[in-house]
Amino acid sequence: MKGSVLVIKDHDFDFTMDKFEQLCFSLEENNYLPITLAEYMTADILPEKYMMMRHDIDRNPSKALETARIEQDYNIKATYYFRAINDKLFCPEIINKVKKMGHEIGYHYEVLNECKGNYEEAIKLFESNLKRFKDLCDVKTVCMHGQPLSKYDNRDLWKKYDYRDFGILGEAYLSIGDSVNYLCDTGRNWNFDHCIRDFIPNKKENIRINSTNDLIQLIEGGKTNNFYILTHPERWSSNGFEWLLFYSKDMVFNLGKEFLRMTRS
Repeated sequence: MKGSVLVIKDHDFDFTMDKFEQLCFSLEENNYLPITLAEYMTADILPEKYMMMRHDIDRNPSKALETARIEQDYNIKATYYFRAINDKLFCPEIINKVKKMGHEIGYHYEVLNECKGNYEEAIKLFESNLKRFKDLCDVKTVCMHGQPLSKYDNRDLWKKYDYRDFGILGEAYLSIGDSVNYLCDTGRNWNFDHCIRDFIPNKKENIRINSTNDLIQLIEGGKTNNFYILTHPERWSSNGFEWLLFYSKDMVFNLGKEFLRMTRS
């Protein structure tokens, strides 16, 4: 962790916890003020130089503890979105540990998909699941789960309802302004080539890079005043076996997304 020698080499493997630590080191070293999504949505005036680190916990909640501890070492408070579709993904023990490290907790909702497009059932399920989170912590923001295989976009729920009626400040895609530089690790790169829903609607992203080293160089270049960085911690490996496993999964998912994109078009 902090204090180790952080040297970026051309032959470094990407999407490892060591690489994630290098990213955090770079953000701290270059004086990007970390703010949570809730702080962004309530700020009257945003800092001149800031970053938001967001983590969508899609499949493996235990990986959230690894990124959360690294961020704690580098004085980064991030926003973590957990799912509630089953007891494996809704894990109060892990959620509480992440919260105690100073990070924001939010609900990673997918109710429109769960209810097969039935809006009335979906909003009831949203309210029920949100209460489970609020019993653990003060939830102020939510974020849709993309579900690329589903024909339903969970964000469409808010075309009929208002999340503010449930004490929610904003949504991680719908409440973001045009001046924010959004980057995500979906598809195991940072260039949006494999994104189906991991994008901010009606916003064109000006930054398209491939590797985490590229992102670190962009941070160190000092020409970008803000970053909104999305990662999926289960993509970031702690050892060689995990790296091969996660790499293989991502390649399969990317092929599936390409097939899906072709059939839908």
